[in-house]
Amino acid sequence: MIRARLISTEGPYLEAVIETCGQRLHIMDEFSVCEDTCPRINEDFEFEFYPFLGENEEWEAIFAGNPAEHIGLEHLGGWRYRAFGKVIGVNPVVVDCGLFTVEDVVSSSDARLVGESVAFIISRLGGYACKT
Repeated sequence: MIRARLISTEGPYLEAVIETCGQRLHIMDEFSVCEDTCPRINEDFEFEFYPFLGENEEWEAIFAGNPAEHIGLEHLGGWRYRAFGKVIGVNPVVVDCGLFTVEDVVSSSDARLVGESVAFIISRLGGYACKT
């Protein structure tokens, strides 16, 4: 989990904006559903990302899409992002994107993938809150 601040929300399951680690992120509001854990505007809270991939990207595009070995997120609009990261584990494949890790970007048990840079689309960036 990371510390985040709620900047705005359009309501449950709609777009929200949080700020964490010096970045403003547009996410799906999956936390306003539960009143007991829902943060208020400008309130700090613990946040756990839940990225949904949902796009069928070609293996070659994923492994060729990050030649600069960047780690992070590029906002594409709404709650969609282009994620950049490095493979840190296989079976399942786990990618470190900086703020969070993502599993199953591709399927492989080949340990030679560890350390490879990748880029892929997160169709919906969401997550869950835990008030402190």
